[in-house]
Amino acid sequence: MTEYNGTIASVDKAFDTLEYLRENGKSSLSTIATDLGFTKSTAHRHLKTLESREYVVSDDGSYRLSLRFLDFGEFTRRRHTEYQLIREKVEALAEQTDERVQFMVEEHGRAVYVFQQSGQHAVEADTYPGKRVPIHASAAGLAILSKVGSDAVDEIVSRHGLVRLTPKTIADRETLDEELHKARERGYSINDQGVIEGLRAIGAPVTGPNDEVIGGLSISGPLNRMEGERFENDLPSLLLGVTNELELNIAYQ
Repeated sequence: MTEYNGTIASVDKAFDTLEYLRENGKSSLSTIATDLGFTKSTAHRHLKTLESREYVVSDDGSYRLSLRFLDFGEFTRRRHTEYQLIREKVEALAEQTDERVQFMVEEHGRAVYVFQQSGQHAVEADTYPGKRVPIHASAAGLAILSKVGSDAVDEIVSRHGLVRLTPKTIADRETLDEELHKARERGYSINDQGVIEGLRAIGAPVTGPNDEVIGGLSISGPLNRMEGERFENDLPSLLLGVTNELELNIAYQ
């Protein structure tokens, strides 16, 4: 097995294959080999190995990801005992506000959706549990960054940069620092169309009994409903109350 940069080349190729299928969906052997720059024999060996381990399904001469990844994802969520408490609050908040509510965590410098629930009037968005987004672009991500300390923020920005998803996404370090300072003072963060144009969100960090950051909870909605007294006072007050209750329940569960 060839190693480079401290990694094993064959393992990297296997994950390249999985990530390709994740991005492109059902694909033929020749298409996968061509697009990844593999020989057909190399692509075939990796696909057959993944198929034998039930991570890939062969279907009419093409390959697709199997549902085994659903098992891994749900197992990962269930191993955190505090997540069940958080799931209940996400569902209750969505019902109470009629908006979209999400809980996200930081992993490898990105924000990952763990739970998401839509209220009756929530706007549809291309987000789902497991999706990863630039952490600086979302309200929950900004809430997390407001609690992790400047060294951790430096490391994340150095690793991933400040990717611009919309014209409103924070794209320079000075603006990011200003937003994080405001979030610390208020206790909650604001994302003004940083992920999706026309969508605003507020987010608050969820911390554990030793002040460790568990994740960020956020409420998002369209501009016409996320303004005025509701956006500036009602929703922040509700969100901060819920996160405070969550943290008490997590500490004493």
